[in-house]
Amino acid sequence: APTVIYQAQLTPFPGWQAHGQASVKESADGHRNVTVDLTAPATPDTSLREVWLIKADASGLISIGLLDGNTGRFDIPDTVDLTQYPLVDISAQPNNGNPAHSGNTIVRGHLQAS
Repeated sequence: APTVIYQAQLTPFPGWQAHGQASVKESADGHRNVTVDLTAPATPDTSLREVWLIKADASGLISIGLLDGNTGRFDIPDTVDLTQYPLVDISAQPNNGNPAHSGNTIVRGHLQAS
């Protein structure tokens, strides 16, 4: 069975009434995925919610998928070193086709080894 290797509490950015958690599991073959649970009010601004892995100094970020509903599971690319990308971030994205982070973070948390 997959083993939980990291966990994070996701805390809201200013202006958001939201919270959540993230857990990273590793399977026997070394593949990892992250499950996120988000509790946040649905607003027109949150129709698109994207999940990111971000460097501790925010100098780099990787999109791992769109969160549909309140819970989602996302594969982590095998090349990603989670010690280099320890932040899990969920952003509210405008539906404008722009793949970049909107700058509008709902929640963010730091992965801790479990």
